[in-house]
Amino acid sequence: MDINVDMGESFGRYTLGNDEGIMQAGATSANIATCFHAGDPTVLVRTVKWAKQYGVAVGAHTGLPDKQGFGRRRMDITADELVADTLYQIGAIAAVCKVVGVPLQHVKPHGILYRMVSEDEKYIDAFLDAVAAYDENLWIMIPRSTPIYDRGVAKGLKMAGEALIDLGYDDEGNWVIERVKVERSAQDVANRAVGVAKEGKIDTVSGKLIDIEAVTVCCHGDAPNAVDEVRAVAQALRAAGVPVASLGA
Repeated sequence: MDINVDMGESFGRYTLGNDEGIMQAGATSANIATCFHAGDPTVLVRTVKWAKQYGVAVGAHTGLPDKQGFGRRRMDITADELVADTLYQIGAIAAVCKVVGVPLQHVKPHGILYRMVSEDEKYIDAFLDAVAAYDENLWIMIPRSTPIYDRGVAKGLKMAGEALIDLGYDDEGNWVIERVKVERSAQDVANRAVGVAKEGKIDTVSGKLIDIEAVTVCCHGDAPNAVDEVRAVAQALRAAGVPVASLGA
């Protein structure tokens, strides 16, 4: 099981998340902000360098151009704008990866864009085709149960089903977006990770267990106790006999 974490979300003098500590705690893949919804070029370079230092795989965390809303507010962009924005952001982090000397492993859309490209016919092909046009060997992290996953498989792309283990799910399997991350018990998050890996189940906000299929689990780097969450998840998975490694390992 891959453990992916959103990182590189600081800006200038403002620090959000302990990225270096998260990498040391056991994250295997880093979704690094590409300076649209969060981050800046200096933060981007620094975070990629940390990923190389700690052996964490690098991914492009692409988002909407909305720093004030942290990429969590829907924008009515066109499909062509999505293609251009996706290529622009992948290009930014790919340049840093080339200079630092690490491969780019994956792409993951951030925030409300994650839902827009997962479900909206207006954006599904635009996003997939943009990633494929740059490099069809990049993994795309996305929920297994959404239309984009099957469309990506049909296109021959490398789709990685994801579970967001530190977010709430409703009974229909939709994750519940949070404007500000709340602190959850690290052990509860770890237990959810094991449930996903061993049983293919995750609990909902109503207490129901629903099916979920994932090869990667996500913790969010802006959670107040993100380091503890990631450490607990890594330890719990290994204790349950689940190998922990990045997608490309």
